[in-house]
Amino acid sequence: MQSNYNDYSYIVDIYQPEETPPTEGFPVIIVLDGTRYSKLLYETLANQLRNRKKTKVEPAIIVGIGHLEKDIPKQRFYDFTAPADHYHFPVRRGKVMQEFPAGGAVEFMDYIMHQIMPMLQEKYKIDDKKISLYGHSLGGLFVLWSYLTYPDCFYKYIAISPSIWWNDHELIRTIQQVEKPIAAPLYIGVGGEEGDMVDDAQKFVALASEKWVSCEFYIAECENHASVIPTTMSRVIRFLKSDERTGHMEKTGCFLDKVNTLNSL
Repeated sequence: MQSNYNDYSYIVDIYQPEETPPTEGFPVIIVLDGTRYSKLLYETLANQLRNRKKTKVEPAIIVGIGHLEKDIPKQRFYDFTAPADHYHFPVRRGKVMQEFPAGGAVEFMDYIMHQIMPMLQEKYKIDDKKISLYGHSLGGLFVLWSYLTYPDCFYKYIAISPSIWWNDHELIRTIQQVEKPIAAPLYIGVGGEEGDMVDDAQKFVALASEKWVSCEFYIAECENHASVIPTTMSRVIRFLKSDERTGHMEKTGCFLDKVNTLNSL
């Protein structure tokens, strides 16, 4: 499905529940890097729906937005980073990052809001009030940026292992400038083995707690940047089902000493 805003043709995968939609329509989960994660989320949800009386989850339409494999390094970097006057490409894991074009997040958001959503409204019975956004890594960065700059566009926001380090931690500066509390619930998950990404997530959550309390934070014990995805899928589905807006944090035993530093940040 080609974007009218950056002329890129995205791969859009849509998983619709094989059942009659509720009166208000199905909730929708928009999954960034959809060619990698939307089917996994669908299978996780379908498995829990087999015993929904116990799992308490609800059916949802899952919409994956992805890139051609050959375009992933360059195009996803452009799509998931916000416009800025300057871009800082740091050393990550001992290597200097390759400098890709950056700053296309507004165009990508326009594509979601003005093309993807109208298409869903036209072709499917959806609940317009329950459209959520999921992203991992740079996709998680885009989710947090969307949360701070478009706080009313989505029902819930899910950022897994968000790349808060990008552009010299610009999201930390952005959140410090937020003046009004944000009502939409936010979920942040990170793998316990992700080093500075755990520290960054903790700092973001600490700053968020000064402004609002609708943030759920989870450190997945001994998981890395890849394994954190399947580890957190079931938790994400439960978070999307819950209508509670009281934030809380869950920590794992081997990281209690690190997490206890949260209040001192």
